Amino acid sequence: MPAVAAGGPTWRRSRRRHSRRRQFAALASVFAVALLTLTVPGVTAASAATTPPATTPPATTPPLDQSGQTSGVAAVPALAIVLFDSDIVLVGGRGFLPGQDVKIEAATEQLGGSASMKAGGEGRFLLGFQLPASFAGKVSVTATQGERKASGELAVGGPAPAPTITPTVPAGAPETTSKLDTAGKNSGLPWMSGVHPANEMQPYLDFGTWRGRQVDLAHVFTVREQGWDPIVEPTWPVEDFASFPGKLVISQPLYPEGVGNNADCANGAYNDQWKRFGTFLVNHNRADTIVRIGWEFNGWFMYWHVDADPTNWVKCFQNVATAIRSTDPDIKIDWTFNAHNSPVPDGGSPWPAYPGDEYVDYIGIDPYDMFPPSPDEATFDRQCNDPNGLCYAAKMAREHGKKLSVGEWGVTSCSGDPGGDNPLYIRKMWETFVANKDVMGYESYYDDPMPNNVCSTILNGGVNPNSAAEYKKLWDGGV
Repeated sequence: MPAVAAGGPTWRRSRRRHSRRRQFAALASVFAVALLTLTVPGVTAASAATTPPATTPPATTPPLDQSGQTSGVAAVPALAIVLFDSDIVLVGGRGFLPGQDVKIEAATEQLGGSASMKAGGEGRFLLGFQLPASFAGKVSVTATQGERKASGELAVGGPAPAPTITPTVPAGAPETTSKLDTAGKNSGLPWMSGVHPANEMQPYLDFGTWRGRQVDLAHVFTVREQGWDPIVEPTWPVEDFASFPGKLVISQPLYPEGVGNNADCANGAYNDQWKRFGTFLVNHNRADTIVRIGWEFNGWFMYWHVDADPTNWVKCFQNVATAIRSTDPDIKIDWTFNAHNSPVPDGGSPWPAYPGDEYVDYIGIDPYDMFPPSPDEATFDRQCNDPNGLCYAAKMAREHGKKLSVGEWGVTSCSGDPGGDNPLYIRKMWETFVANKDVMGYESYYDDPMPNNVCSTILNGGVNPNSAAEYKKLWDGGV
């Protein structure tokens, strides 16, 4: 199967329509990546991979020179083997001779195959391959170059690893329950149900009429390319929703594009700006707004993304939350990550960047049927229970006494790796919401009609008529 280059989705929202463009970035040049074929029966090429893991060399390994060797001492070959998105195995090797072939052999109890590729200029290589759906077992990988050899194993299909979170309650303490009232007063659902079709009020009302239940909340975005004013005093779009009978959800960056950074934010440089935002909401009778601070921080595609070390980002989030609350005590804070994969922070999951229970009211996730899609229930369930997945987020919300939010979700009929008009995805999302109704705070469908964006629209059938019919049936029917 082909070796794969790592990368991640890139997208950006504009002022009136919020574009979700995704592109793949090249691997760092320290890795030699080439196209090759690994003939493992039943295994297909991986279409995308995440940023390669850093390997920790043995303590006895001296540094390589340009020839791939140390001064009279051969480097010790080593492999790092990790699982990405439940079914993609990434293998990184180092300590091999540059420019010479390395034979890589992969084997399970029933599958096996091999490939050759040249080590890069620093004696490193990276390749990836995709396992069959629902695979469970050990994957053994061996890399050989003459007398140089490194081996490793990876268990696949076992329990998901626990995230790295600093607990806010003593170990063994009973689970707590969020005191937030999140019942859908307009929709009649056990949770608040909303939509994002635009940044003007009428399409939100139209969506509620179409589906048979009025929306409880309107999800909107601020302008972030024009400095602080339109972010912390967002008369557009807030004033357009003055008569909206529900709640606002506002997605906010940590700072304007091009004029901020995580370190300065961590030092409190922007606290006064965020105090202005709290005052603005109170003055506009929207003190009970839900604000998604620095949403989808776990991907390179957001300019406010977390660093490999999450320390500054976490402190920044804490500062922003505290500053807003100082002028708007009724604000509700939402910590939301992007589903499927976490190139940052280190560790492959978003949880090391959790800012702590005292700063968060909602634990949120943005899942779309893409990167990769869910063509069947088994794939959906596997992704849902991954530490980067919706079911896992629901579990963490329950354990931390928070409400679960799904501020953006939808089927996708364009952009990269889309699932298409997939009513199964709609049904599985609904079933997951119902199964977790004890912690469900809100969900908001991303009804995007833009050509060449994610093409998730379902209003009046949109470009996904089968998904639209399934959504309308389920939401109109209720719980």
